[in-house]
Amino acid sequence: MLDFLSPTEPYSAQTLRLAAEAQAGGGDVFEIARLARTLDAGDADGWEKGWRGLAEATETRARAALAAGHRHTAMKAFFAANQYWRQSDVFLTGYDNPKKAAAFRKSQELFREGAKLHAPKIEVIEVRCGAETYDGYFCHPVNPAPGKWPAVFLVGGADAFAEEIFFSGRAIIERGWAMLLVDTPGRGSSSYLKKIPTRADYEVPGMASIDWLVGRPEIDPNRIGLIGISMAGYYAPRIAAFDRRVKALVAWAGCYDLLADLYLFHQPLQATVQRLLGGVTDAEARERLKTFNLKDCAKNIVCPTLITHGTADRLMSVEGSRKLHAAIGATDKTLKIYDGANGSGGAGHCQYDIWNTSTAFMLDWMAAQI
Repeated sequence: MLDFLSPTEPYSAQTLRLAAEAQAGGGDVFEIARLARTLDAGDADGWEKGWRGLAEATETRARAALAAGHRHTAMKAFFAANQYWRQSDVFLTGYDNPKKAAAFRKSQELFREGAKLHAPKIEVIEVRCGAETYDGYFCHPVNPAPGKWPAVFLVGGADAFAEEIFFSGRAIIERGWAMLLVDTPGRGSSSYLKKIPTRADYEVPGMASIDWLVGRPEIDPNRIGLIGISMAGYYAPRIAAFDRRVKALVAWAGCYDLLADLYLFHQPLQATVQRLLGGVTDAEARERLKTFNLKDCAKNIVCPTLITHGTADRLMSVEGSRKLHAAIGATDKTLKIYDGANGSGGAGHCQYDIWNTSTAFMLDWMAAQI
């Protein structure tokens, strides 16, 4: 049985992450809790079979609802099934594991079925960057104000798909802002299907994505926000250091040096990072990650910046956020540390247990900037 409300190991922590996203339509908390009661930490086979079974049953329900003309019901079930398929692959190992690619394809398929039924519109897009092409989504805002739209480019972390982080960022479109989601290198379809590894110079794919965004006639190019969640607490600051079109930056778990603040800090993530780098060995990962830092460019971040982190984050060191905050060049910079004092929550990774308040805090801050 997984105690995902007070996680102390990866299986419960991943379930808490899903439960947080379920609040924004990425699943059903009670379905999640019922399945969690039957799962044991460390049982990777039981985990994969359990979530796959729930995904398949939820897809069946979605297709029956659609056939009956219940489009909204179908959309919600398609979105949930997408998330359950994503959950099924979390503890599958191996760079070329065909089960991981198959689970991703199914997850993407079901998200896109739900996206067709969503209002406002969610467009399936592609972003070109040199010889590479990244899949993504352009999410239209809910009840936007007259005139051109402000927009937020939301970048996911180590194992986050564009399809997953839609639920992390759904509150963005509810604020009347557009949202761009792109599977940049080392993430989602770029990793699972195209074998495009992550890279230290994340400003390159990041700036290509912003090029795409400001090329949309609906978008106000002077009102672009950037949010990086989890490992993208490295990616997003790296983009902002090189692209002045970013008017406001949020590092949702800051990272100054990926080697020290994540890879060496949390050993269970090492296999994941090795896969993101292209299926390398531990020794190769340690060598390559020496360039994944903000030491020489943090000073170039001059836009207003918010960094959030929890003191009990087991995946990424809170010291990385403190170092990043000290190093960036912006005069308008805020470091928000959650310590969970007096049962307030938020001390864990990305504040999954208090998303209703922590996400509101970030977006209220963003609203003052863009």
